[in-house]
Amino acid sequence: MSGWTLGFVLLLPLTVCLGSKVTLVKTIQDKTDVTRVCSNETVNIITLIICKIGKESIRREECRLSYRYVQGFEHGCDPRFKLRTENQTVFLHLTSLRPEDNGNYTCECSQPGGTSTLHINITVEENVEESLNAAIGSTLLPVLIGVTVVIIITTVILTCFHKRASHRRQLQTLSANLVLYTHEAQDIEPYSTFTERESGLYSTVKLQPSYNNIQN
Repeated sequence: MSGWTLGFVLLLPLTVCLGSKVTLVKTIQDKTDVTRVCSNETVNIITLIICKIGKESIRREECRLSYRYVQGFEHGCDPRFKLRTENQTVFLHLTSLRPEDNGNYTCECSQPGGTSTLHINITVEENVEESLNAAIGSTLLPVLIGVTVVIIITTVILTCFHKRASHRRQLQTLSANLVLYTHEAQDIEPYSTFTERESGLYSTVKLQPSYNNIQN
């Protein structure tokens, strides 16, 4: 009888441990968190693990990570959330955490001796430096785009004005040359006539008879 009593006393703490419920409150500043869920033991082999990921930002929806002794791991959540085994111990790995990942995460580990439940209340603090850089980047980008557009429009307008002014100067120069040529032609016309030939330009001089010669 004493042997049965001793065996019962030894097994009682193990049963209480396996049937326990633990709540962890974590405030995370880093983007990564690792939490021990449960361990394989010689007598108590892990038969089932189910982790429910409940985010405050998505209250009506939750995803699940699971492990079954035969099927192995099944990850039905964001790739950032996974169950991993290390030295016969299963850990909940959370990576690239953001403030919108705040919420209550629950993992249940079932073994032949019972089921233990782990509640994790996670709060991810926002990185002030990253938020400031993101805010500056989101504000600076439209400003740079606006400045670039203004520079392009100004360049196009100045180019058009320059072309018009250059064309106007060319027209004025051509008009002045034409007027000068007309005046020169009028000065030459009473006295000579220019004849263009293949070998060049020839001038034929017309001499007007003198009034005295006509009377003689």
